[in-house]
Amino acid sequence: MLVWFAACIPENSKGGIARSIRGLSDGLLQRGHRTKIVFSGSNYLIFTLRLGMKLLLCATNPPDWIVARSSDGAFCTVLVKLLRLKTRIVLHNHGWEEIVTKHEEQLPGKIVLHPTTWKARAIRFPLLRMTLSLCSCCLSGTLSEVRWLKNHYPRLEKKMFYVPNGVSISKENFRIGSNVRPQFFLTVGGHTWKKNLEHAINVFKEISVVMPRSRLFMVGTGSINHSLADIIDGNKSIEVIPEEDPLQMSKWYEKCPYFISCSRYEGGHSFAILEAMAHGCIVFASSIDSTREIITNNENGILIGNETSSDAMIVASVLENNELVAHIRHNAYKTALRNRLDRQVYRLDRILCSQL
Repeated sequence: MLVWFAACIPENSKGGIARSIRGLSDGLLQRGHRTKIVFSGSNYLIFTLRLGMKLLLCATNPPDWIVARSSDGAFCTVLVKLLRLKTRIVLHNHGWEEIVTKHEEQLPGKIVLHPTTWKARAIRFPLLRMTLSLCSCCLSGTLSEVRWLKNHYPRLEKKMFYVPNGVSISKENFRIGSNVRPQFFLTVGGHTWKKNLEHAINVFKEISVVMPRSRLFMVGTGSINHSLADIIDGNKSIEVIPEEDPLQMSKWYEKCPYFISCSRYEGGHSFAILEAMAHGCIVFASSIDSTREIITNNENGILIGNETSSDAMIVASVLENNELVAHIRHNAYKTALRNRLDRQVYRLDRILCSQL
């Protein structure tokens, strides 16, 4: 089976979409299939046309499947229908855009730094819906998203499949066997309305009042703007690391026993949360749909809200409970094992083979 993975993102991208695509592609290669990854940093309309032309130029040896992100496979779905090509198209959905827009509309405008544009509503959304209608199947990364799609597009219900993010698990886990727990906290992600770094900082600042030896490491934030800098305000207990290679993240999970994720929205199961759990970290995560699918409160992690003082009290109380910490660390690692990459690759392989 020959499978193309395609996404309109730069080839050197290290974000969640690129990691997901590369992981699935490598996994299918290991299972004996042939794969090809098509990346591009161009405009998504240009990219979808180029991808379609690439398909036409490979008429003598066309792929069995094209797994394309969002509307990036729109032109290919049209070609397949018009020319009756044998290639099948998968809509690889990494956070359905219409759901994101609904979240934006529920937040104050000043929080949403980069809202959905009118061009996206006028062009991308119709292309996305057309792709969903014409493709062979749609892969979503969360069960809540699958349910949303089935409710909104009931006639297309049979196209919906669940393939969540998977992470690589080392055989020797650092945190499980360690009783040394410095008061180091980690948060990961860029400064966007989705990641809500502001809340993570404010919670930590309250924690640091009662735990003066605590430190917060903020990794992968990108450039810090004035509003976030004002919240940090020269706090020497907070260290910002703007860029980090995902392959080097293990050192941060090993350094920091406690992980804070205050996201307002995740377009899939968070890689960072799953990787932190794989290292036996105690994860404090906001109670959003995608997070509740992988975290059960007080079992394999801790769910927090959006009120700074109460969240800080929850964190402090957990750190004082050694028995609970040991219980969560053990279960967190087991949860990560259930979400390892090879299981998700097997899930995708089974779906693709059954649909041919």
